[in-house]
Amino acid sequence: MGKHKRLTQAPGTPEERHSPPHSGIRGYFPPQSGAQVPQGESKMAAGSAAHEGPKMVAATTPTAPHSPASPGGGWETPPDLLQIMRALPTREDLTAATRELRHSLSGEIQQVRQDVLGLTRRIVAVEGVHQAQADAIQAHSTQLTLHHTLLQTLTRQLEDLENRGRRNNIRIRGLPENERDSDDLHRILTNLFNFLLQKAPDTAVEMERWHRALRSRGPPGSPPRIVICCLLRFSVKEAIMAGARNKSALRFEGAKVELFQDVSLLTLHSRRALKPLTSALQQAGLQYRWIYPAGLQVRTPQGPVTVRGGDELPEFLSTLNLPPDTILEWPDPIRFLTYATQRPQRVPRQRRSPRGAVADGRFAQFDSQEA
Repeated sequence: MGKHKRLTQAPGTPEERHSPPHSGIRGYFPPQSGAQVPQGESKMAAGSAAHEGPKMVAATTPTAPHSPASPGGGWETPPDLLQIMRALPTREDLTAATRELRHSLSGEIQQVRQDVLGLTRRIVAVEGVHQAQADAIQAHSTQLTLHHTLLQTLTRQLEDLENRGRRNNIRIRGLPENERDSDDLHRILTNLFNFLLQKAPDTAVEMERWHRALRSRGPPGSPPRIVICCLLRFSVKEAIMAGARNKSALRFEGAKVELFQDVSLLTLHSRRALKPLTSALQQAGLQYRWIYPAGLQVRTPQGPVTVRGGDELPEFLSTLNLPPDTILEWPDPIRFLTYATQRPQRVPRQRRSPRGAVADGRFAQFDSQEA
């Protein structure tokens, strides 16, 4: 008898040797409870199980999802792949869904397009209105600047006319109020002017009018009121002012007396505003004189330098080598007049008459009516 050949067996456990190899993707799908297997497929499974024998026993127990082999052994019924494929959307379903999505997006996009178009129209309208307003504001600014310049010119011309009407006036400060009447004040002024002109005290000086400042007299010990005197001839007035300038300290009847040119209130305001500039000119040793209505003329070795407004101020300061911050702006007459008109004025209080006077007046009125 021949020797029996020994059958070779693959290594491993009997369960591993009898389990068929996994094919396809059915082992990776999760099990579905209650899934029914079609009749035809169950017959084919039964027939194949009869032919294959014990190998199909292990094939009926699928492993857990994402793992071909289950450590606990045993297989569950896999889901039907055909049923899953039948549940997948078809081309008609995708076409219908795409058509519906496109229709919805088209409506939304059309609405957004209309909104953007409306916003564009509104923005264009707003920009047009804004541009029109900007043009109007620019035109109004130009007109306001022109009107302001014209008002400044007219105000300076009126100021010049007022100063020309005061060109023969002299303002005297510090003259004691010892006069008894107007004739006595005329005599005191005549003596003062002849003293400055170096003439005899009784020499006649032609004067049109003379008076104290138009305000009430102050209490005892207060400074005397200013005297305003209008001379008949301008040459006599200039000679008196020249005599006052030649004296460093003028004293008359034991009091310090100062003589000034009578100018308008606006001119006084302008000169006070230009005080820093005139002080800088005096510190620099430069001689200057006032130009009517409001201006300065400085004498230099190169010739006279004149300034009449704010546009000439930077060049004026640079020519005289003065700091740019000596004076920041030129005085504006419109601003001063606006402040002067808006300043609240004191309302004079009405004096009450004594009761007897009022009663007598009423009785007198009644008596006159009865008569």
